[in-house]
Amino acid sequence: MILFDFELERPGTPADAVALLERLHGDARVLAGGTDLVPNMRAELIKPGVLVSLGAIAPEAPATLPDGALRIDAFSRLAELERSELVRARAPMLAESARAVGGNQVREMGTLGGNLCQESRCLYFNQRHDYQFAAPCYKLGGDRCYPFPTNKRDTCWSVYMSDVAPALIALGAEIEILSAKGIRRISAEDLFTGNGLRPLALDAAELVRAVIVPAPAPRTGWAFHKSTVRGGLEFGMAVIAVRLELAGDGKTCAGARIAIGAVRERPVRPAAAERALADAAPDDARLADAAAAAAKEVNPLPHHGFTKRYLMDNIRVHLRRLLVRAVERAGGPQA
Repeated sequence: MILFDFELERPGTPADAVALLERLHGDARVLAGGTDLVPNMRAELIKPGVLVSLGAIAPEAPATLPDGALRIDAFSRLAELERSELVRARAPMLAESARAVGGNQVREMGTLGGNLCQESRCLYFNQRHDYQFAAPCYKLGGDRCYPFPTNKRDTCWSVYMSDVAPALIALGAEIEILSAKGIRRISAEDLFTGNGLRPLALDAAELVRAVIVPAPAPRTGWAFHKSTVRGGLEFGMAVIAVRLELAGDGKTCAGARIAIGAVRERPVRPAAAERALADAAPDDARLADAAAAAAKEVNPLPHHGFTKRYLMDNIRVHLRRLLVRAVERAGGPQA
């Protein structure tokens, strides 16, 4: 039950939604599927005066652009992406990452844009505090950080836990953002600030409108893994996405993109590990070395009961397996 009052608006078009957000000057939140926002409202972590619902706006179907890229409406339900034959054929890692989100009910309600725009999480932040702690943390406007007491006021180590974001970053996707000034396009990784206090690089009157996934080059392979305690139905302890391209000889790595999520304030790309793979033979030893280097480079935050050492070992083991799988897919028929 939500115990505070708020207004509900249901604009009929994305432009109307942006106009409402512009007029409300930050006192509004966008309601898409509500699977992240509504629980935070119930805990009174977020108390908007107005909800701008996107429920009256029908999403456009996924479509192939003239350059071969795939355009996906951000208002699309995650379950629709999981089932879409076009998405599964052109961007199978995106379909698999959508399948990894929560349970069936969450995927039937949650949207692509909503999954990208979810709030970061912390064991202290994501609970009601009226019975346990009186003083709020930095993220709630207070003067302390309970999980990391030595953090300064501008440092919040809450963890961003989208399952879809690492896949889009590894795929080199771009994000269309709609505002009153029109459409701007940014890379998927630039959507995130790396600051747990304000994890998204969005103004209050901007909407994530679409995702553009470029067509893969020949000899491109991919792999995705989400680690959870129960195998699903929950936020991940680490989410790893890999896209790897082989050169024309089929024996040399022309380039790799690795994105690791659910371990820091934003999804992280281990740039040094990516560089170590480029222009080299992706044999077992090199892939194992790259995975070990990436686990150190990411420097995961201990979160939700998982130690840094445990998370580093998890990343090292699963990333090595994913790199092997990506190489196999790149060398054979595209999955």
